Amino acid sequence: MQRNYSWRPGVLAAIAMTLLALFPQAHLWYARGGDWQGAYASFDGDETAYAAYLAALIDGRPRLNDPYAGTVDHAGEPLPESLFSIQFIPAYALALPARALGLDAHAVFIALPPLVAFAASLALYWLLLLLLKEERLAAVGVVLILCSGAFASGQGSLFAFTGRRAIPIFPPFLRRYVPSAPFPLLFLFIALVRRALATVAGERRKRWSSALAAGAVLAVLVFSYFYLWTTATAWLACLALLWLAAFRVGRDETRAWKVFGAVGALGALSLVPYALLLARRAPTMDTVQVLQQTRLPDLWRAPELIGYAALVLLAYGV
Repeated sequence: MQRNYSWRPGVLAAIAMTLLALFPQAHLWYARGGDWQGAYASFDGDETAYAAYLAALIDGRPRLNDPYAGTVDHAGEPLPESLFSIQFIPAYALALPARALGLDAHAVFIALPPLVAFAASLALYWLLLLLLKEERLAAVGVVLILCSGAFASGQGSLFAFTGRRAIPIFPPFLRRYVPSAPFPLLFLFIALVRRALATVAGERRKRWSSALAAGAVLAVLVFSYFYLWTTATAWLACLALLWLAAFRVGRDETRAWKVFGAVGALGALSLVPYALLLARRAPTMDTVQVLQQTRLPDLWRAPELIGYAALVLLAYGV
């Protein structure tokens, strides 16, 4: 019989992360008093550009607008696609409610970190519950994982103790509005795939609803943030390869491949309009934001070291 798990430890962990996310803004209010001028606390220079694009959408400007020059797309002088216009789902998900409620971009950026921290904590708690089957351990995992992001990305004041140059940045997942706004969807995607794969015979409706929901979440991530949807896709591909290597083909494995196929098909379909938008991108995207191509191995950075430690622990557990 399936056990009913309590969400209370997860909610407590979410409240703790929410309070942590509120700290920079609370400190600004305390330091500035009544002279804070409605400003939001920021740790990343990119947030200014994202706030400008969000403000343009709230004001009713079209999706194709330049937050730097203040220009908009029109018939006489069409604008190319940009980083902002391609990753448009988080912007509109924030702009439309803000317009309806009469909020400006500064108010949205103030409210977003605690909301994201709470939502990401609950999504991660659900995922860890599916994997660990233990509420308190899952709640501890929520705080540990979300607070370790700065360390894993080579940022944060902890590196000052190692003699390295420390980058004073808050948890990276709270950068607004990306990756913060779509960030909880990554954990939701993994949890939905896990739920679909864990179904047994006779749970066809649960399996397909979870798989289709996971595919829909992946499609949303495609138009949300490049590093989130590529992470989700790489994780899904690795899981499918490991599944193929670990299990013989049978009835249960056939159901699993149907899950992988459904999720992958929805994700692939979303890449068609995504490719069309990329084809109309501005030339500056290739010169300023292109990924570096190199054949040199880079095996000793913080993310790789954490990965090695995780593999050792998994091998020991097996």
